Amino acid sequence: MSKKYIPDNSCLTCDKGSSPCRLKVTHHNNTKIYGEYLASEMDMIPGENIQPMGRCSATGGPCQFEPIYWDKTNKGVKVNGYKLLFEDANLLCKKGGKIKVDFNAPSGSSNGALTGLGAGVFTYGDYTNTLDILQRGTIYDVENGKLSLVRPNSPSDYRRQGNYGEMKDNVYHRQQGYRDVRSEHPLINIDKPTASGIDGAYAKGDELKITDTKYNTATIANTNNGRELSARWTRNHIDNNGAINPADEEAFARANNNGTLTREVTKVKPDGTMTSETMNDRGFKATRGQSEALEIQTSRAGNMMNSVRSSLRNSKALTALSESNFSQAVRSSKYATGANDGLFKASQAIARSPALSVAGKVAGRGLIVVGVAIDAYNIYSAYEEEGGFGEKTKEAVGGAAGGLAGGIAGAELGAIIGTAICPGVGTVVGGIVGGVIGGIAGSGLGKTIASWF
Repeated sequence: MSKKYIPDNSCLTCDKGSSPCRLKVTHHNNTKIYGEYLASEMDMIPGENIQPMGRCSATGGPCQFEPIYWDKTNKGVKVNGYKLLFEDANLLCKKGGKIKVDFNAPSGSSNGALTGLGAGVFTYGDYTNTLDILQRGTIYDVENGKLSLVRPNSPSDYRRQGNYGEMKDNVYHRQQGYRDVRSEHPLINIDKPTASGIDGAYAKGDELKITDTKYNTATIANTNNGRELSARWTRNHIDNNGAINPADEEAFARANNNGTLTREVTKVKPDGTMTSETMNDRGFKATRGQSEALEIQTSRAGNMMNSVRSSLRNSKALTALSESNFSQAVRSSKYATGANDGLFKASQAIARSPALSVAGKVAGRGLIVVGVAIDAYNIYSAYEEEGGFGEKTKEAVGGAAGGLAGGIAGAELGAIIGTAICPGVGTVVGGIVGGVIGGIAGSGLGKTIASWF
């Protein structure tokens, strides 16, 4: 297999240096091969082709490298009379260091794709967070008059009321740090037909809880399997209907039998207020006339994001996409249903493991931090090269700012478009892809804007 050559601006690392730098090709005589300035044996001058590389472990002081020669060159191909370097060439230093090209290091003057990927993964790569965004979005639309709880042409169909209440119950308990342990995927479709079953099942430390949500004047009912929330009714849903995730089923069955299972009715009023009442194992109030007020907390920034997302989500273009035959076919397919269920099961497994849970939350933030750190290095390198705030430094600053902003905006827009096609898996894919595209586009736009100043 033929070897590649080393292009301008490649990342260099030294086995004795603490910091990388970028190779500046200057001995090219304006000759490009395949559209690139390629490095030659003469591109080794300190301060011109190669900047200091941090602290030298061989001398214990700052890098003051003294080049000897590049050890692998192509004797048959020359530019400006100098032999070109092969990709595996090493620049030897009199101090004992060996400098090589690191092709795994991110290239370019900014990292829009990296920060964009980080924005997408951080926001939507955690499926629990994705579910929270989807449910909060529906709740916001209901409570701000953008979504009616009366279905079109179905004034006697009350499913939206019950589904709205169940979503509020989910969001509240998620906010309080509870794990969702039901086997069924959480509600993200307010028009989903209602069915008898456990509305909410949660775990937090040693506490295990089930809830039943009632909208407005609805009350606990008697069924063929016992009164709702009673031990008998709960046992039937655990044993016969597989209502609880298999990993938590045994613990819930035991708690139901020994009296340690918490049972609550969550009541949601038309004005959005919520209260909770504790029930006993017979499905009746445990305390007479006492209830606890519940509140879903939303920050000022969160309210602003919900407003922006709602405006985009309810725009004519995205409403048309959401209601199109294509989107309806995608979201009703077994593949989409299977993907959503798989994502939910994976998020439950992660939530049960503290180590995996922390790792999942750090992943996206880590990508953003890495991208920003590399951008900071690029800005510093450009500043050092120009000896001030010149055109390259302005481009690096603009590209960094634009990449991060574009990545975040792209992730949001991509997620909203993906949601219009298929809520859940479409939200995740759209958020990550949109973040990458937005990061790249934002970086380019940032460079352009910076060049105007």
